[in-house]
Amino acid sequence: MLVEIWERLRGYHKWIPIEAYVWSASDIRKKLGKRHQVPPDSQFSGELLVWFDDYELPHVGTFVTHETSPLYQLLEGESVEIRYNPLKPDRYYCRPHFLSWAAILTKAVLGIAVFGGFLAWRIWMIFKHRGL
Repeated sequence: MLVEIWERLRGYHKWIPIEAYVWSASDIRKKLGKRHQVPPDSQFSGELLVWFDDYELPHVGTFVTHETSPLYQLLEGESVEIRYNPLKPDRYYCRPHFLSWAAILTKAVLGIAVFGGFLAWRIWMIFKHRGL
């Protein structure tokens, strides 16, 4: 429900739905050199999405996923549903990608809030104990 509201507010519901295909970025990383290589035990995956607009022009977008994302295990050639902006066809929106990063961000914010609350409580207790 909240996702649909978010999509309407951002205007994604007006974008054109289409299937995009995963294209491995490992060949490109090899050409860029060792600095751009992803460690084999990384929790992140960076790949490319390829789709064709209404005029059959190809468009490429990058995406980085975390191991908890449903897109993490996609192999080259597999497809995922996206929506692309008809005015700027290089811009796209993928709901599973958005939801996976929203979950990570929510956990990080909650973790920081809990830690900050504990820290504030601890400082309060120190000052209260000293009578300041």
